[in-house]
Amino acid sequence: MDLQLVSILLLAVLSAIVSADFPVDDYKLVTKSRDFTGKVVVVTGSSSGIGEGIVRLFSLLGANVTVNGLKAEGVHKPLEVTADLTKSSDLKRVIDETVKTYGKLDVLVNNAGIRTTPTQITHSNLMADWDRLYALDLRAVLEMTHEAAPHLLKTNGTVINISAMGGIAPATFNLIYGPLKSAVNMLTRVLALQLGPMGVRVNTVNPGATQVTEKLDPPVIWEKTRSFVPMKRLGQPLDVAKAVVFLASTDAQYITGANLVVDGGLVYNVGAMNEIQLVSILLLAVLSAIVSADFPVDDYKLVPKSRDFTGKVVVVTGSSSGIGEGIVRLFSLLGANVTVNGLKAEGVHKVALECQQLSPYKLKPLEVTADLTKTADVKRLIDEVIKTYGKIDVLVNNAGLRSVSTLITQSNLMSEWDRLYAIDLRAVVEVTHEAVPHLLKSNGTIINTASMGGKAAMITELAYGPLKAAVDMLTRVLALQLGPSGVRVNAVNPGATQVQEKLDPPVVWEKTRSFTPLKRIGQPLDVAKAVAFLASSDAQFMTGANLFVDGGLVHNMGAMNTMFGDMVVEY
Repeated sequence: MDLQLVSILLLAVLSAIVSADFPVDDYKLVTKSRDFTGKVVVVTGSSSGIGEGIVRLFSLLGANVTVNGLKAEGVHKPLEVTADLTKSSDLKRVIDETVKTYGKLDVLVNNAGIRTTPTQITHSNLMADWDRLYALDLRAVLEMTHEAAPHLLKTNGTVINISAMGGIAPATFNLIYGPLKSAVNMLTRVLALQLGPMGVRVNTVNPGATQVTEKLDPPVIWEKTRSFVPMKRLGQPLDVAKAVVFLASTDAQYITGANLVVDGGLVYNVGAMNEIQLVSILLLAVLSAIVSADFPVDDYKLVPKSRDFTGKVVVVTGSSSGIGEGIVRLFSLLGANVTVNGLKAEGVHKVALECQQLSPYKLKPLEVTADLTKTADVKRLIDEVIKTYGKIDVLVNNAGLRSVSTLITQSNLMSEWDRLYAIDLRAVVEVTHEAVPHLLKSNGTIINTASMGGKAAMITELAYGPLKAAVDMLTRVLALQLGPSGVRVNAVNPGATQVQEKLDPPVVWEKTRSFTPLKRIGQPLDVAKAVAFLASSDAQFMTGANLFVDGGLVHNMGAMNTMFGDMVVEY
């Protein structure tokens, strides 16, 4: 691979120059993306707790559902399957009865699981507890997916595994549960690589402390747990259910191998939990399913309307082309008052006209031509938004640049670093700084456009990768700072996204597609749908999260580094 081809790959596939995207009709389908009429959904462990919330929401959204649990009294219509998923015969029966009843399977949610009281390596009953949890929390997930895969391949279906924040952040009390849930996370990624080329997506939801009992005593349990959650409340089954529905919907059609953390930001405060003495009570009472508790049913009924942004004010930086254009177009179609921003007035005006046509109310966007590396322009952007609309509900920090490649030996390294730093990181901080006083008033939300390159090191990305990693960490720290005040902060991490009408030579397409498990290049609409989800009430218990919209490419970056390796050596 020579330097010239690398340059074409990076500029043509991964940079925004001339907009390309799905047709407008695909944008319009987003308003119907939570309609699961005719879909068949199996949710294991759904007779109580989080699983009950998931199956209730799918039912409300029109799906044919299979309810599964250990006890028959907790299982009601539609299809009732009482089964112990640690037994192969019972597990097969769940799938067989579903296919016999409905003729197909579209969505498998591996939710069934248990946890123990805190476990230490010195406990006398350690191995008995390990074997008991392993059988359901890990082995059953694998076997259920194994049995369901032939049917999911026929429908281009999807798998969602319910893991836990404990599979991401180590806790002293999670000697069994943490490693097993971490295995579920990795199982998800490997399955995404295996099944993606055949049209089956596999993702994970990682809940935090979730209230699944009607009453928790003593009150200190509530207060201690809430005090560690940046958003200052416990999760509810509906919070998790809305994330599962998103991943099962067409809104997530370019997402696979992802971990969606639904924990109110608690994962970043697990260290504090390691220090307290109430761990045993917390784990048993707060984090275990006994008697179902949740938001009222009317809150479930609001989900079909969760993408109605009528009356909301949305600012999208860098929205005169590429991914930003896709984001601002979708918000316009969903009813929002939007601000279009870019460096060139002509491009800003063009996109603003498109947005006005897409708006159901024919709302005229605010056009702000600004260079966000200049403090005066940043302040002017926010000031004009407030002057025009009086508030800000959603800030999308999307503006950014990338270079062809950056290597430690190249003569212009520092000038390239400074150029990218100014817009890719510093501007994100400054725009957020100026917008936060207004977001605090509206209990608004921030979505930062990061990159898969901020997680997976790419050999040619000496500037872009570290700067986007900084955006990821900035997102998490802001989530901790702003969560208690009611402002959520999350990031989307796009992969290779087509933002040009035509890419030449054809090898650009074929090489990139071949490394992407879902075997296609992303489109701006793919990213826009993820942003709309994070900005919506469906993500109201998500903060500090990274949502990868990359077709699973982040898990194949090793192949791209191998391709680029010879070029770096030759340099």
